[in-house]
Amino acid sequence: MGGIEIRKSMLSFAFLSFGWYVVAALHLVNPMFLPTPFETLKEGAKLIAEKKIFIDLFYSFRRIFYGVSLALIVGIPVGLGLGYYERVYQYLECSLDFFRSIPPILTFPLAMLIFGTGEESRIAVIFFGCVTIVILNSAVGVGNSPKLRVNVARIMGAKWYQILSRVVIFDALPQIFVGIRVSLSMGVIIGIVTEMLVGDKYGLGSRVVNAQIAYDTPGLFFTIIIVGLIGLMINKVLISLENKVVHWKKVT
Repeated sequence: MGGIEIRKSMLSFAFLSFGWYVVAALHLVNPMFLPTPFETLKEGAKLIAEKKIFIDLFYSFRRIFYGVSLALIVGIPVGLGLGYYERVYQYLECSLDFFRSIPPILTFPLAMLIFGTGEESRIAVIFFGCVTIVILNSAVGVGNSPKLRVNVARIMGAKWYQILSRVVIFDALPQIFVGIRVSLSMGVIIGIVTEMLVGDKYGLGSRVVNAQIAYDTPGLFFTIIIVGLIGLMINKVLISLENKVVHWKKVT
């Protein structure tokens, strides 16, 4: 992000915080349900000082990292292969769309039956929700590769793996990054929701539920803000990385 973009973002957050303060200070909403920004920051400072929020962040990040990483490890090669062999992709496209259309949270009870209520079931649901996104975006990226370049490579005697690694993958990179960004956002959502559905001792989702039960609205708001900032930072970091790797295609 450039200096101008950072200033615009800070100004946007300042206006949002001011509006929040005005609504809360004038008691336009019941204070039990809407704390002031200062009360929220005070509770946040307490959680940071006690290091409780860092433990929750660690557990949530670990689940999301494992689930999304597995989805990328499996999804990118499979998507590239399906995109390269169009006939195979045409046969499997309907099945992939079917699995993509299933809300991942619906598979959580099944995952708990298979893997139990521990970490594995949450990671499995994150994987399921992300892998089809990665596969489809990678396959579409390969489909965006100009046929002329592929045909020229074949005429020059390039093997299939050379065409895939030296021609096709570079054309597919922009769409692959789209799949990575979307899958990471999806992974954060699924990870937090699974923590909320089945109470776990640690995790941002568990903290949200515990704050709701205790009517700790400042803690609830602070956790929600943390989750929002995590999503924002992930997106900005990936856009910056994409602009460096896929330097011929500017992303905003």
